[in-house]
Amino acid sequence: MFYSKSKSIRLLISAGMLFPALFIVGGSFIAGLIICGIQSLDYFPLIGKRTLSLHVYIGIFQSAVFYRSLIFSLGISLVATVLAALIAVILALWLRKYVSQGGWLHFLLQFNLPIPHVVGAIAILILFGQSGLISRLAYWAGIIQQPSQFPIWVTDQFGIGIVLEYVWKEVPFIAVSVLSILKSWTVPYEKQLQLLGANRWQRWRFATFPFMLPALLSSSIIVFAYTFGSFEVPYILGSVSMPTLPILAYQAYLNPDLSYRPEAMAINTIITIISMILIILYIKWGGGYAAKRQ
Repeated sequence: MFYSKSKSIRLLISAGMLFPALFIVGGSFIAGLIICGIQSLDYFPLIGKRTLSLHVYIGIFQSAVFYRSLIFSLGISLVATVLAALIAVILALWLRKYVSQGGWLHFLLQFNLPIPHVVGAIAILILFGQSGLISRLAYWAGIIQQPSQFPIWVTDQFGIGIVLEYVWKEVPFIAVSVLSILKSWTVPYEKQLQLLGANRWQRWRFATFPFMLPALLSSSIIVFAYTFGSFEVPYILGSVSMPTLPILAYQAYLNPDLSYRPEAMAINTIITIISMILIILYIKWGGGYAAKRQ
């Protein structure tokens, strides 16, 4: 491999080596955004629409179905993120006492990180469906008279199954982020506060919580952004009558009437804009707060 002592030449070589991959990935992403944005403006020559207009967005923002899906998507993402963050913080605070004594606990904490969400959604369906494993065990134990009497937790109107899958999958992600901070930063400061006479609440307030807040905040924003734009989990576990925004866009995209295609692209554009706002918040609050703490 060619090597140069000049830093600028090394950077130029590195950029040249990365360019093919960045060109394909970035080019595909930008091309998709452009096509999606243009079609969302009702420009679709295939069906004779050759003028740009905003009437698709106006129609969407006047639709009660859109607002119902938007509120449902935001509610699911918010509930799943808050529950996952709370459980992750409790788990991280408990595990930090033992993780240094054995790596197997740390391994168990993150065992489900490589498992795809689709697999998790199918597992939730098998476990918590009315014909699933738990309902059959309850029927076998005599708790319920028929499997159909088991509470509807999957494909329900409230998204309980979707929230269960997100919480199960995202708790380890947040817990690992918080635990890495607790292990490496907070212990010396907590000991100093303890020597100065601070009680447990004061150590939590002035050392533990301020140090873990950037990791908790940034990982929670990532989880919220992912759950808001996720398609596969609501597709498997969601109700047909209560679709999330990605499902609503998918239904419009699959409509045989091509005049619905701009509506699908407009919903995708709205999801993209909301996701971009979350990324900006992540950079401003997550990364910015961490930089200030350092």
